[in-house]
Amino acid sequence: MDYIFTNGFIFNTQKQSLEELSLLVCKDRISWIGNFSDCKLAAKHAFETIDLKQKLLLPAFTDAHTHFVEYAKSRILVDLSRCASLAAIESYLITYRDRLSWNPDWILGGSWDKNRLAEPKHLNRHFLDRIFPHKPVALMSKDYHSILLNSLALSLVGIDRHSPDPAGGLIERDSKGDATGILYETAINQVMPSLVQTPDSEIIKAIKASVIDSYRLGLTGFHSMESSHSRDLLLQAQTPGSRFRLCWHFMLEDYENATMEYKRSYEGDEWFKPGGLKLFGDGSLGSQTAAMFESYADGSRGILRHEASEMLALMQDAAERGFASTVHAIGNRCVAQVIDCALQIKDISAKQRLRQRIEHVQSILPEDIPRLGQAGLLASVQPLHLANDVPMIEKHWGQIKNQVYSFKSMLQNNIAIAFGSDAPIESLNPFLGIHSAVYRMSALDGKVFRQEETIDPLQAITAYSLGAAQASCSETERGSLEVGKLADLIVIEDFRKQHADFWLNAESCLTMLNGEILKA
Repeated sequence: MDYIFTNGFIFNTQKQSLEELSLLVCKDRISWIGNFSDCKLAAKHAFETIDLKQKLLLPAFTDAHTHFVEYAKSRILVDLSRCASLAAIESYLITYRDRLSWNPDWILGGSWDKNRLAEPKHLNRHFLDRIFPHKPVALMSKDYHSILLNSLALSLVGIDRHSPDPAGGLIERDSKGDATGILYETAINQVMPSLVQTPDSEIIKAIKASVIDSYRLGLTGFHSMESSHSRDLLLQAQTPGSRFRLCWHFMLEDYENATMEYKRSYEGDEWFKPGGLKLFGDGSLGSQTAAMFESYADGSRGILRHEASEMLALMQDAAERGFASTVHAIGNRCVAQVIDCALQIKDISAKQRLRQRIEHVQSILPEDIPRLGQAGLLASVQPLHLANDVPMIEKHWGQIKNQVYSFKSMLQNNIAIAFGSDAPIESLNPFLGIHSAVYRMSALDGKVFRQEETIDPLQAITAYSLGAAQASCSETERGSLEVGKLADLIVIEDFRKQHADFWLNAESCLTMLNGEILKA
């Protein structure tokens, strides 16, 4: 079926304007943009007219940074994201235990956040032991940079008071030197081989349900930073009724296999593309492991996961093989390191036509913003982190607030920006991300954080559409409403007539993927 969308406003990304025009979709492509009569003349087949009723027609959204399988698994595993106290965590876990419909070998899940707890030190292995004395438990933190184990799990993975801290990681210990049950950064790697995961069939069901839910959020695609096994599950879930555009960024442990399976980064069709080598440069703000030039209260400056020479060697090797790097960098010291490395391999990247990416960029020295552009790095950022990070920024980064979430400064320096969510760490909802980028309000008290860095709604929409398309070298095929591009589009109410809170409850009125209406 072909369609003509009319009586509404179409987003012109290049001009950053909303224009009262009509748009013709033939099969899977945008065929004409103009007045209604011209669209009718251009139609070569029978068409259906869709009256926009003065709503906005936008390019569909892509989330440039997710861990989508983990997000989907939160439907069936432990999800502590709404628990703000130890009592709430205890109540949730007891209810979860008592309602389990199958007998898992391990209790998995997570999303706990020590920064929300009045006495975080009491969230330890003993706390879990009281609820799960005979079942191993491994619960990831909200930011995925630490994991909480009970005593049985610690025993099964071979960690005790004599276990040394691995390079780039930390085993938290109590005053007696015993492991508390919390492991940070690379120490998590010691746990993963022992876990017995949820059956694939259950995960695929959860992925499909999550994809269908995402249509009402205007999402038709996402980038996922996960294992090759997770990639395989996503591809199995990519069936009629739950289709989506996928870009997979592979971990270091999958690097060699990925270079044998694929020719280079971002080659493929628009249903699936291999992305870049996902490298972790540092930790997180929540765990106080983001690598900083300044010190935290305990005197530490975070954790650099790789020495500069090692990071350079990894990025250079990937580039020479035709693969981009997708580098996690949150602290200003790590961001500077990644920029340095990208500048040193800039000629190789240009020769190979690679799109190098830096993920998060939550803090950056003002003088490093122009260097970010000079290095040719695309900044993949998550505005919803801002809303929830403000209390931690005030507590841990108070002296460098002028370096945090510098979206407007990046745009003014012509740096390509793609928006994402980091789901399940934050909500997958891009409308919440738009609200956060435009209004920069703390989720705790509603105060505006660094008002000088606010951007306008059309810039935020662009970052979720064309910016996200650029993040997978897909900008010639999608990401904006242009003749010849794929018909991935959404319809929303006109935000210009709404209160600022509009974005908090916004949904797509209609979502089209590849010329097919998914939600009417």
